[in-house]
Amino acid sequence: MKYSNFESQNHDLFMNLESAIYVNSEIGRLEKVIVHRPEEGISRISPKRSDELLFDDIVYLPQIQAEHDTFTSVLKKFIGEENVLYLHDLLLEALDADQQAQEEIIARIIDFEELPSKYIKTLSQLENHRLTDVLISGYLEEEDLILFDPIPNFIFTRDIAVTIKDQVIITRAAKEARFRENFLTRFIFLRTPCLKN
Repeated sequence: MKYSNFESQNHDLFMNLESAIYVNSEIGRLEKVIVHRPEEGISRISPKRSDELLFDDIVYLPQIQAEHDTFTSVLKKFIGEENVLYLHDLLLEALDADQQAQEEIIARIIDFEELPSKYIKTLSQLENHRLTDVLISGYLEEEDLILFDPIPNFIFTRDIAVTIKDQVIITRAAKEARFRENFLTRFIFLRTPCLKN
């Protein structure tokens, strides 16, 4: 399967971000941050599968969400609410911005997760807000179906990309359990209007 349109945007990504991102210090003042609020997928991790999904803890979702909300409220007080960007919102913006790229990311994830191709149509017909939830959690509520594993480590946003001066380097996890994070991160950085400009 070819994804050339999606992948060919890499050069444009770095060119477009020059004015938007510039980091030259690990200890300088934080101006903007990307976070991911723990979602339903985390609650589907069982002790039996925790090692496979690279998530050591079995968590109580309401508690971990409350702790995350406290953390982000502190961030918002220091850097401003508009400077705390949520991965869910960025993915939704990216899906809204480019229909062709949306179809490509759906096809890529379906192919990677080795699902029947009929799910390309199923996911393509979802409203973008629901599609965002499914791409992150793996759960298709409309059919009460788990399409693919959750990506619990998406909450560790420090792992998905690195900025060096005006360049964004999207990391690639060594473990397959984190590959969907990489697909989604690339899509977000390539297609989200606030990151492109």
